[in-house]
Amino acid sequence: MKIQNILLVLFIVALCFSCKNENKKSIINVSVIKGTVINRDSDTLFLLKATDDPRQDIIDTIPVINGKFEHKFISDEIEMYELIFKDELMTGSFMPTRFFSENTDIVFNLYDRDNSSKFTREGGENNNLYQKYLDSIQDGYNNQLKAVYEDYNLFDSFEKFNSKEYNELFSRLREAKSQEEKVPIYQSIKKFEKTGKHRSEIGKELDSVVNVLSKQFENKKYEFIGNYPSLVSYSILMRDMQSLKYKDIPKEKIVEAYNTLSAKFPNHPYSELAKNLWIGYTELQPGGEYINFTAPDINDVDYELKPIVDKNKIVLLDLWATWCGPCIVKSRKIRPVYETYKDKGFTIVGVAGEFKNLNAYNKFMAKEQWPWLNLIELDRENKIWEKYNVMNGGGGMFLIDGSGKILAVDPTAEEVETILKDKLVNNSIKL
Repeated sequence: MKIQNILLVLFIVALCFSCKNENKKSIINVSVIKGTVINRDSDTLFLLKATDDPRQDIIDTIPVINGKFEHKFISDEIEMYELIFKDELMTGSFMPTRFFSENTDIVFNLYDRDNSSKFTREGGENNNLYQKYLDSIQDGYNNQLKAVYEDYNLFDSFEKFNSKEYNELFSRLREAKSQEEKVPIYQSIKKFEKTGKHRSEIGKELDSVVNVLSKQFENKKYEFIGNYPSLVSYSILMRDMQSLKYKDIPKEKIVEAYNTLSAKFPNHPYSELAKNLWIGYTELQPGGEYINFTAPDINDVDYELKPIVDKNKIVLLDLWATWCGPCIVKSRKIRPVYETYKDKGFTIVGVAGEFKNLNAYNKFMAKEQWPWLNLIELDRENKIWEKYNVMNGGGGMFLIDGSGKILAVDPTAEEVETILKDKLVNNSIKL
């Protein structure tokens, strides 16, 4: 009896300890966001995480009534979130208001887009620190840029800052009526930008002035991150890491900030995301190594990428989505190449990045019937887009040889065929 009583007591204690730990593990923030919308007629705000894609990841819809809004939401981590006006998002051009989920009331003043620098948020330690960053660093940089653009009359005519050939590409793009017509134009635009041929002489002069201001801004920004090793600084770093392909930020600044912040917040979601983004940025380029993953097909059968790479001489990893028109066009264009080289050591692994359900995928594949292995990434379950550094895009293509080396990133169908002809038909590849 005594032993039974002791065991019962121990069980109750263990249960209480377990509940206590569970409660501790599941600490939540109840944030009440409320505010005033000034000088605009917008009637709806969207709420989402700042690291997510507004096209797919809206958490809540918040009504604006008589210029006022109030909304309560729960989060299990302090993270940066965004409020986006629905009418702006629908146009494809929007100015988000960023804030941090904290266990408090957060009060906003939101203006029309032309007065976005007046946006304010108050409430909670992190929001106050973020407002300090905006007031002392970000807004100053934005004002400097605005002054430079006004000096160059940028807003009167964008075309004078671009080369004649580059402007002609955009004219063709405006006239194009289908994605099949647009995709090769997009690819030409990207080549012009990569080679620096997209700018006129005055455009190059403007870029030079902006680059000086940008370097000064980056120095101040990372000085702030060093002085305030906080979740505010981590969120600022995350935004830079999600834009590494488009921003010229010294790698040593990124690495130093990441090492400091990941050590201070090892279990925060930002730490894993930052690690994956950095690996994706540094490795996923020609000469780098592919990243292995496992994903299911439509029958829920799991496939690992590594055995497929090991088995074939060259593999094209095609990350796409039914909602990404350019991705679909590129996949269609690669089909004739696949048919020509599928028996020569070449294959394709397609991964569809879908959300909520597979209705669109099933309907699409019933029509297209792509003949290669087709896998599914539903609701970012395996973090494949994150690992391949295409988080807020429809996808990307990665050409991989049998040793795991990346041969090309986002190649055109013609570029893939040129590489396959060289590597497979001419037997120049060594495995």
